[in-house]
Amino acid sequence: MAIPTGTKFRGVAPYVETENLGSTQSNDMRDVYTIEEIRETSQSIIVPEFITVGPGTSSSITTDKNIIDITWVGGSGTHVLYLPSATAIPYRFLRIVNNSTVTAADKVEVTTVLGETIDGSSSYEINKPYNGIAVWSDGTNWTVIQAKSS
Repeated sequence: MAIPTGTKFRGVAPYVETENLGSTQSNDMRDVYTIEEIRETSQSIIVPEFITVGPGTSSSITTDKNIIDITWVGGSGTHVLYLPSATAIPYRFLRIVNNSTVTAADKVEVTTVLGETIDGSSSYEINKPYNGIAVWSDGTNWTVIQAKSS
């Protein structure tokens, strides 16, 4: 059975005391969401941002989506992919993946903004087919929490 259009759901903000749900103040701090808003939010998180990159170019991650799917076009070389500022978006999780078009001769250099690091360095290199990383912002720098090896 499908959830009817316009159905509302309640969510509690993380800072709301959940032990005493009967208080007026706690009830006032609850958000109400419709099923359409939940679908829209979940799709923007699950659906990847598809980008096409090539040698000698650069791009920045500006999307709110948490998956970046890379396709390589052109000859061999390096593409610089800039992460957003870890300070500007603390606790952000990003997964960066590629398909079979990235080879050992192609390098996607995942790079931080000036003054920030990714696992203690200024960049992390992806250069294998079907490769990728998952990174997390601690509010100061980026940490690689998963890297696919083959």
